[in-house]
Amino acid sequence: MTQVSPNYPLTLAGRFLTLDGSFATLRAVQQAFRRDLIDVQAAVLDLRQDEIALLLALATGGTADECGALLLDEVGVTSPAYQMVKAHLMAWLAVAMSPKADREAKRKSMGELIGRLENPPASPGPSTRRSPSASSAGRRTRSGAATSGK
Repeated sequence: MTQVSPNYPLTLAGRFLTLDGSFATLRAVQQAFRRDLIDVQAAVLDLRQDEIALLLALATGGTADECGALLLDEVGVTSPAYQMVKAHLMAWLAVAMSPKADREAKRKSMGELIGRLENPPASPGPSTRRSPSASSAGRRTRSGAATSGK
């Protein structure tokens, strides 16, 4: 089996970036966020924009100000692309935290997940609009018996 690097490629606002998955970078992430990597990964969706900029800066070797400006000015922090940045950061951490022997499979599964997020199916499935619901099935009949337990 080929040993896969813990680094993660990311194209962001037309720029090709490499998210470094080395131990030194992962240690710097833990120190900056004062949390274990698993906790950082779990919190990515809830991180503020400045924290996402810091995480991206630590991962790429850039500065938080540069990454924050890129996110704000070119990606847009209210855009779906910004949410995808968060998904990519979570995937990067998942790959980087995997043992060498498992990285190829983890990278493949993360790539498939990101692919589904970036290119959702054309149809979410059949409509349930014409399905009977509780309210359209008519009124419930009442027995008249007390339900208070007395």
